[in-house]
Amino acid sequence: MLQRWLTGFLLLLAALAPAAAESVEFSVTHATQWGQSVYVVGTLPALGGGDVIAAPRMVPGESGRWTLRVELPDGQPYRFAYVVRSNAADAIGDPQNAERIGPVQSAQVPGTLASRTVTVTYFSGWDQVFLRFRKDAQATERVELTRVGPGRGPGEYLYRGRATTTLPQLEFDVQNDQGDTDRPGGADRYRTSRLDVTLQDGTLSGGVAGDARLVRRDAFPSQVLGNQRPVIVYLPPGYDQGTRRYPVLYMHDGQNLFGPDALFGGWGVGETATRLIQRGEIEPLVIVGVGNTPQRMSEYIPPEDEGRADRYRRFLVEELKPWVDQTYRTRPEAEHTGVCGSSLGGIVSLYLGWTRPDVFSRVGSLSGSYWLTDFVDEKLQAPVPQLKIWLDSGNQGNSADGLEGTYRVRDILLRLGMTLGGDLHHAVDLGGLHNERSWRGRFDRVLRALYPPTTPATAGLSGSLGPK
Repeated sequence: MLQRWLTGFLLLLAALAPAAAESVEFSVTHATQWGQSVYVVGTLPALGGGDVIAAPRMVPGESGRWTLRVELPDGQPYRFAYVVRSNAADAIGDPQNAERIGPVQSAQVPGTLASRTVTVTYFSGWDQVFLRFRKDAQATERVELTRVGPGRGPGEYLYRGRATTTLPQLEFDVQNDQGDTDRPGGADRYRTSRLDVTLQDGTLSGGVAGDARLVRRDAFPSQVLGNQRPVIVYLPPGYDQGTRRYPVLYMHDGQNLFGPDALFGGWGVGETATRLIQRGEIEPLVIVGVGNTPQRMSEYIPPEDEGRADRYRRFLVEELKPWVDQTYRTRPEAEHTGVCGSSLGGIVSLYLGWTRPDVFSRVGSLSGSYWLTDFVDEKLQAPVPQLKIWLDSGNQGNSADGLEGTYRVRDILLRLGMTLGGDLHHAVDLGGLHNERSWRGRFDRVLRALYPPTTPATAGLSGSLGPK
């Protein structure tokens, strides 16, 4: 009986595990002019999905050699080409800013092409419903859903069906027999990493039920820094209905993150996290908004750049984190703990992860202040700590929101052996400025990269006992 249960449990884990991926290296030699770079564009999403604007820039080396290591899903066939583009901030969003070098090539990612079957439940008043989904990177399939019962009221029905895809996520929309289409607002398709999902009223669910809530502490004291600051703790949907333990994300500039009264319009962190958790698109997590103080600049600047981030690090590690772990049901290990911020909060997040990977293993750096270069030059060296990093910037406003400084950090990390789309994620927010509105607009991508859905059977099984 035990052996039968264990076998079934292992099969469940295999079914729920994310699609396996392979690190693929691209390399080409081409002499570019000043202000130009070589990009690789291909049919897979990590290569831009055929869109040159979304294609990743390669890393320059000696003698005109350009390389890039990208994580791609196992077994996927794809086509790709190398193009030269201008790096000018106002040109990178122009699809005409591209000159192909060499032929279009075909390849297949090493490994076995895996598939996943997703059950989709749909509430609708339509008489006939079809699920249209991407079967793989190049083909779309359309299947009819089966009416399995009544809906939530008169004139509505419950439909259900299955879709099998080789993509890491199911990407789909829903149609009726007249060609009317149900798509999400602002996107071409619904996307889910779950194996069982419900679509109703334009919203994907199948995540966690219940309400999120905020807990505010107005004056958290620090003996290390000799000051105090507000701390706001976001508790995810489901926290009050169970005993599960949660990963934690510490975020700087806590006054700017939550609620309608947040400074500068706010990030909408709570709303974004709740939406993604309820849709099952990210792992439920606790988010700690760490307020700033009048000493913000010195506290967020690394000591190599003549700041006091080493003391701010001590405050987080020795004073705030122990209190959070004792007060709330957290998963305190480094593998479940992240840190995130923007501007100076972006560079201090990378500093914290790089210097204390035993505490923080997930790093979100949005529009990082990489005009501060001493920490980058002195500390971003081998050996590389085991981290998952998100780097981004906009491309508008003063200094194009640090576009090239962020690319410089990205290239250093890639030369050190990190893999784009694997342990390092990088994005350019076209039209993005150095402000809360832009950071709010891409925070969902940060959460998806750093806290992807986990296996429900194993989530929350580790962590110390005691907190409520």
